[in-house]
Amino acid sequence: MDAETPILENVMATLQYSLKARRPTSPSSPKPLEKAGHFPQAQWVDRGRNKDVTRAKPFTIAHRGFKAKYPENTMSAFTHAIRVGAQGLETDVHLSRDGEIVLSHDATLQRCFGVKKRIIDCDWQYISSLRTRREPFEPMPRLVDLLRYISTPERKHVWLLLDIKLDNHPETIMRAIANLLHSIPSEHRPWNKRIIIGCWTAEYLSLCHTYLPSFPVSLISYSLIYARKFLQIPNIFFNIKLKALMGPGGAQFLEDAKNAQQKVFAWTVNDESFMRWSIRHTMDGVVTDNSELFQRICDGWKVERRCFYNNNGYKYGLLDKGDGYDGDGDDYEDDDEDDGITVLQHVNILIAGVILYVLGSMFATVHQVDLKEFLDELYDEYEK
Repeated sequence: MDAETPILENVMATLQYSLKARRPTSPSSPKPLEKAGHFPQAQWVDRGRNKDVTRAKPFTIAHRGFKAKYPENTMSAFTHAIRVGAQGLETDVHLSRDGEIVLSHDATLQRCFGVKKRIIDCDWQYISSLRTRREPFEPMPRLVDLLRYISTPERKHVWLLLDIKLDNHPETIMRAIANLLHSIPSEHRPWNKRIIIGCWTAEYLSLCHTYLPSFPVSLISYSLIYARKFLQIPNIFFNIKLKALMGPGGAQFLEDAKNAQQKVFAWTVNDESFMRWSIRHTMDGVVTDNSELFQRICDGWKVERRCFYNNNGYKYGLLDKGDGYDGDGDDYEDDDEDDGITVLQHVNILIAGVILYVLGSMFATVHQVDLKEFLDELYDEYEK
């Protein structure tokens, strides 16, 4: 994802957990899904169109807050992300030993707080006494703290993308989140119109349907193979690692998701050229450490209305030309050179894409999904 949590560390963490705790089910078969549709729609996460009918820019989703300038998953990071224009806040949740839902990407306190302990082995009283290793030396917040902060009238436009980490006990964490959301009112917009529950596996998606049936869900993944299994199910967001989308099979996945009318977010997008690529390829949301930079690129993005011929006759086309375009181009080209992607970056993308494909295949093998069984479970819960 980034320099502090490298790609292999993030990927292997999910695989290590998977190999310890998962039980495989029978493989899926690609059949039409008749009982789908019981995940709720989330029209409030729709970019819509501008007045000139061009697609609106992707949502700016602050990855662990304004992580580029402030300690990740702290109130400073969240408050400053909102100030620079982020519409969504992405954060990660873990449970403390005494059941508090805390905001931390890692299961341990080592990287951010310098303490060699697991969060699940510590009570909230102890965790709250710690301070980040990075200035301005902040405490770890709880989910309830963030909910109270964004529940004020001036922040009613802000929404959350919760990343439910796999090293939590699935049912315990989902029940705790549900209890908390039901206990904290959101006066101006209900929480189910402000929060997307992000899950890594079918098990967590099912538990979302059990404990938070009115909340929209997102599948978080670096595995296109695994994500593909859910393309047939309406109303699931896809939050996919950027280099998987840019690597082998990524273009086809984006096309299939668009045809299935599914929304796709990309994480974690920090380079300017990759931000431009994400806008050009019509991501619905961009998860970034630097919300300020992405907002600036969005503000400078231009779309030219042009006419062109196709096999069926004459029609209008909308041509993304990026920031600073002067309108003198002759032909439509969806060219990465326009985004400033270098040869070295292309090589790195290819290498990362191949690695992700291999590791994603392993993840999909460990987490085999029987879609019929999965949908039957959702349908049974719906009937109850």
